Amino acid sequence: MTHSPTPAAPGIGALASASEATMPVRHRNFRSFDTVMQENRGVGPGFDALRIALALVIVTYHSLLLAPDSSGFDFISGNFYQFIIALVPMFFCLSGFLVTGSALRTRSVKVFLTYRGLRIFPALAVEVTLCALLLGPFMTSLPLAEYFTTKQFFSYFGNIIGVVRMELPGVFLDNPLPKIVNGSLWTLQPEFYCYLIMAALMASTLVYRRGWYSATFMAATALLTASNALFGYGNPGDLFPPNVIIYYFFAGIAAYHWRAWIPAHPLLFALALAMAALMLSRQGLVYLAAIPVTYCTVYAGMLRLPRIPLLQKGDYSYGIYLLHFPILQSLVHLFPFLRTWWLLLLLAVPLVIALSALSWHWIEKPSLQLKKRILPRQTPPQVMSAAQPGNPLARIGG
Repeated sequence: MTHSPTPAAPGIGALASASEATMPVRHRNFRSFDTVMQENRGVGPGFDALRIALALVIVTYHSLLLAPDSSGFDFISGNFYQFIIALVPMFFCLSGFLVTGSALRTRSVKVFLTYRGLRIFPALAVEVTLCALLLGPFMTSLPLAEYFTTKQFFSYFGNIIGVVRMELPGVFLDNPLPKIVNGSLWTLQPEFYCYLIMAALMASTLVYRRGWYSATFMAATALLTASNALFGYGNPGDLFPPNVIIYYFFAGIAAYHWRAWIPAHPLLFALALAMAALMLSRQGLVYLAAIPVTYCTVYAGMLRLPRIPLLQKGDYSYGIYLLHFPILQSLVHLFPFLRTWWLLLLLAVPLVIALSALSWHWIEKPSLQLKKRILPRQTPPQVMSAAQPGNPLARIGG
């Protein structure tokens, strides 16, 4: 790859369009996120492991939440509150970072939405259907004739299109967290909104223009932070409200645009981690906290995290996230002796990983392979540096 001179500190007006075709300059003075990605074929070496790790940490947290003995949950919630509420936002900022790469490579709303649809809907449809038609009838306290004819049964299928319904008739009524079949589904609507807004940004070309996107993002950050500080807009309860985790997705987009100017340094990571913990513990700073949280998340993805062969045979993170909650609830319902969270987790994790592997190899991976048939073959854009002479995109205003 051609090395361009290290650019001066960039301003909004001086920066070019940040499409995937305008590969950022590799800095000589420090290793940036982009430097690490270029050394690893365009991806962070730890992203796969990070997604798995985040998913398993959420499984652990939900084990604490759903176990009959609540002492473990009370301890974790009381002492590690900032970390717990950051888990889902970390998923969203990581998703924003990764999805932006896909969007800028394809530069097509149709292709982008097709990719997202093939990734999300097939496994989701199977999970929702299996819960409604197999798990529900087995676990319900109602006669089956009544179960299959209630409005609640039919409305549960709305989860497939993002109309979130967490209850099935007569299911899990006596669990410590009663009635909730799959609490993980609450993130579906924010996720769909992220993809739709991203599609709109692509259609308007705003997401291709680093300067204009950054200016818009900073203006939104200022407005949301003021609303948060003055009116409590976005303050978390047990979890962040949907609008906050959507914002973190767009923080991930900003990080992708500026990846060539963001150092990948352990001291900066330690500072960002401390800032994130401090900001997340203070009311009025939940939006500003996206900056250090996003840095910590992406930095972790740039590390060569330990590889576990069993978990590296596919992208199991989505299946783990999607399937674990009904598995935990079922175990609590069927085995009352699983009172402590660690017993519940010990029994649940092998089941969750096994079913997630089946979901990946039988549903998710075959679905993703359909994109070769559904969409015309994409011609990768020519890779050029934004500062490279002769690149027409370098003359486009940010």
